[in-house]
Amino acid sequence: MITVLHTMIPEEIISLQASSNGPPSRPWLASHETIYDFALPVYRQPRRSSTADLLSSETLDPSPAAQRPQTTIIGMIQIGISTTSMQNTLNQTVWNIGLLTLGIILLGIGLTVLLTNRIITPMRKLATAAQQIAEGNIYVSVLTSTQDEVGQLTQSINQMTKGLQQRELAITTYMNTITKHVTQLSTLHQTGAAITSTLDVHILFATVLKLLRENLGFQRMVLVLKDASKNKGVLTVVSGISEELERQLKGFEFSIVPETFDETLLILGQPILVPDLDAIVDQMNPDILELGRQVGMVSFVSAPLISHMEILGYLGADKGQTQCTQEDLDLLVTIANHVAVAIDNARTYQDLENLAKSLEQRVVERTEDLQSANERLQELDRLKSAFVSIVSHELRTPMTSIKGLVENMMDGLTGTLNERQSFYLGRVKHNIERLTRMINDLLDLSRIEAGKMDLQPSPVNVGSLVHEVVELIQPMAEERHLTLHTQIAKPLHLIHADRDKLIQILTNLITNAIKFTEPSGTVTVEVCQQEDGSVTTCIQDTGSGIPIEEQQTIFERFYRGKTADVKARGAGLGLAITKSLVELHGGRIWVTSTPGEGSQFSFNLPQQPPEQPETSAF
Repeated sequence: MITVLHTMIPEEIISLQASSNGPPSRPWLASHETIYDFALPVYRQPRRSSTADLLSSETLDPSPAAQRPQTTIIGMIQIGISTTSMQNTLNQTVWNIGLLTLGIILLGIGLTVLLTNRIITPMRKLATAAQQIAEGNIYVSVLTSTQDEVGQLTQSINQMTKGLQQRELAITTYMNTITKHVTQLSTLHQTGAAITSTLDVHILFATVLKLLRENLGFQRMVLVLKDASKNKGVLTVVSGISEELERQLKGFEFSIVPETFDETLLILGQPILVPDLDAIVDQMNPDILELGRQVGMVSFVSAPLISHMEILGYLGADKGQTQCTQEDLDLLVTIANHVAVAIDNARTYQDLENLAKSLEQRVVERTEDLQSANERLQELDRLKSAFVSIVSHELRTPMTSIKGLVENMMDGLTGTLNERQSFYLGRVKHNIERLTRMINDLLDLSRIEAGKMDLQPSPVNVGSLVHEVVELIQPMAEERHLTLHTQIAKPLHLIHADRDKLIQILTNLITNAIKFTEPSGTVTVEVCQQEDGSVTTCIQDTGSGIPIEEQQTIFERFYRGKTADVKARGAGLGLAITKSLVELHGGRIWVTSTPGEGSQFSFNLPQQPPEQPETSAF
């Protein structure tokens, strides 16, 4: 770079001022080198004006020319720049960038190769191992070459395969154990089925011992029963030996020798495991030891048969030349418990069979006595019904006459009555009416029990009938200061019913509600239509209610609840007759009550009563 500073003559200054505003430049060559020449003018600043002059000039002439002070060019600065050094620098920069790019590419290739060797290849091995594990090959192992995340993943997969191998081994072991237990449970089930299928002891024992030998690996089995009266053991059943030897040993008796296994089993009731027969010969009963050696026994297990704290005998087994284990003993103890129950059941069955034979004769005798007594009771019931009917008829006739005479006297046909005479005659009339109602109830009950109560069904509007009955009973409610009102649903279809019997049903239920409701209480009669065409009538009161234990018996004959008011006298027939009349119509009656809150008696009558058999009037 070349810098030149020189002073310009006035003509050059004028020429420079006339040129463009930018710095003048021109290229030129110097000894085969391109040089760029730049020139800039140098200005002289004018004399600084006072503040007053500036203000005066701005005020008089606000134009930009008047505001800007005039400058004078006094010289020029010229700079020349050579392109050779610039080109050399540019070439060096290009080379540096190229080398850097090449280095980056080579570094990327190296990192890629390293990544492939350290990550991709192990990952492929892991993927292959995972695929093999998924296909069921759990014995795959992957070598660990690094300690990074991939190496940790490889170790985890190796640990997983080892865990799977251990689990497969455990599952195999468990399956073998389960298979063994299933076989044992199946044998126990078959043993239980055999026990429940027969009460013949000999058939039962032969079947059970055969099952145990075939399914549990026992080669020989023996059943010994205890004869407590002789203090001996009896060889009852032997399985797994020749038929000839079995016939010889069956029924073999041996004494219970103290301080031997016989005493442990038949006296103390303790199970025994003998791994080696030769090691305990001094504790064996000589007779049993000889039998064991005769059949080639080297090891055995025995379990006592105990039922209801009584030792019945014991069950013994061996596995030939195989040594018996604690597991064999535990299994035999379980089986012995079932066999003991079977023996006890067989003996109990025999005792029950003998007892049944004796009881059967006694039952026959008692049945004959009961049949005779039943016939006498039926005759008494018939005589009772006939007596009630006759007495009721005989009583109703004089009662009607007495009632008529009393009414005549009260009407003054026999003369004028004073107040005291009228009071006594009123009491007589009231009691005559009460006795008449009781007689009528007895007659109705007799007809119902004899099946001689006939219905005369006709179309009836239950709502209208309720209004009629309530109107008749309204004075009774007013006398007791009760509110009696009705709730009749509309529309209400007609039903076919005996009008008189329906009036009797409503009268009984409504008067009962009035009797058992305290003054200032309320009795409500509600009638509603059901979807099937039947009609339900409910009589709700605010009385003292009915205890739950009495609600099941309140419709029985002659029943009066414990909470019944002594003033509400009666024979206890009203509800029984009401229930019978409702059932004659094919309906049903029920009561719901909460003590202290009142009761609700409801009955439902079908649209059409069932057909009545033809009967003659009583």
